[in-house]
Amino acid sequence: MKTPPGQQAAIIWKHATIASIYAMILKTITIICLTLIFGCHQPASKVDNVFIVPADSMLLPKMTGNQPPPPPVKEYYFPSNFIIDPGGHIYFYQQRIKSGWLCGTGMEWNTPPSFIDLQPKDIVEVPAENLEDFIKFNIQYLDNSDRQFAVASVTDTIASSGLAKIFLVFGDKANHISWTFRRTTQEENVVLQYKKSKEKDYHSDEIKWDSTKTLFPPNMENINFTPPKIGKE
Repeated sequence: MKTPPGQQAAIIWKHATIASIYAMILKTITIICLTLIFGCHQPASKVDNVFIVPADSMLLPKMTGNQPPPPPVKEYYFPSNFIIDPGGHIYFYQQRIKSGWLCGTGMEWNTPPSFIDLQPKDIVEVPAENLEDFIKFNIQYLDNSDRQFAVASVTDTIASSGLAKIFLVFGDKANHISWTFRRTTQEENVVLQYKKSKEKDYHSDEIKWDSTKTLFPPNMENINFTPPKIGKE
């Protein structure tokens, strides 16, 4: 018995509708999967220039029992360091040495950042409109192995168009830059406050430091700062 033409058309339409629904579901799943995959390679969550400091940049609890061995000593300060304040303003300072000088000291892997004798005069504010040129001008004098930057945010979540520009330059493989995105250290926060206040002289020996947040190593003479280049010579 043949199916009437009208009923055949209804069956065809029904199957086409079901196929369309499945195609739409498959497309949605594909988009979600791609979003998750590519999102894993982003340095931080970003929506309209809002960034979230990665959780793995924080100090973690000490491991006990039969757990896997801990990772190497965490590095905080790099040869070049940016600080982003809550208003999205960009600050910068450099140091002559890498934080690798901690290696071999017997310190715990999650030891707090060492005191580096940072001074307000060592920190300069960088206008957001000049960020790209500022970074490129400074790295041209550095070997590829020294093009290491730490980007530190005063808060866990930060809105900054300047930070978006920094990550854009860092993402250009031609610049050969390695970097990390973390929270600011206690010392950076304290010194930046003095830098911005411009009212009181800074004396580190007058600060009530929290020993759980700042480590004072016995040997301090190897730490020296160098001012960044801010224009063509």
